[in-house]
Formats: sequence, C-alpha cells, structure tokens
Amino acid sequence: MPNTTATATAIEIFQTPEGKQWLLAGTDSNGNRLFVPAHLDPTKVSRLAWASETFLRAELGDLTAATMPLGQDAA
Repeated sequence: MPNTTATATAIEIFQTPEGKQWLLAGTDSNGNRLFVPAHLDPTKVSRLAWASETFLRAELGDLTAATMPLGQDAA
C-alpha cells in the first residue's frame, strides 16, 4: 500500500486529552495514521517530522476527534 497524504477536502483534526490539536496528514505503507500539529501544512512539512498515531498515543494519550475549531487549543 503506498503512502498517502490527506486531501484538502478530507481534513481531520484530532486532539489529545489536554486539547492539543493534530491534523491527520496521511498514512504510511502499513496503513498506520500519521499526524502533524494542526497549525502546520503537511504538504510543507518534511515527512520525517510526521508523528505516528502509536507514538502520539504513547506520549500524549488517546486522540479523539476535535471538538473545537482548528487553532482553538484548550491548553
């Protein structure tokens, strides 16, 4: 399966328990979701800086669908 990047029409924002927002940037070759901080454009950020969902969950807690508009972090 090839790597993919989220399209502008399918923007998905997720947040940590503290309210920090992450943008779904795409998936890796195994189908694992990859994220960038929501204020960044994944097309302009090196893929090396994208964070895996596994890493974010381990470091920051569960990711849930954002309940606040983009850029309105709770913290």
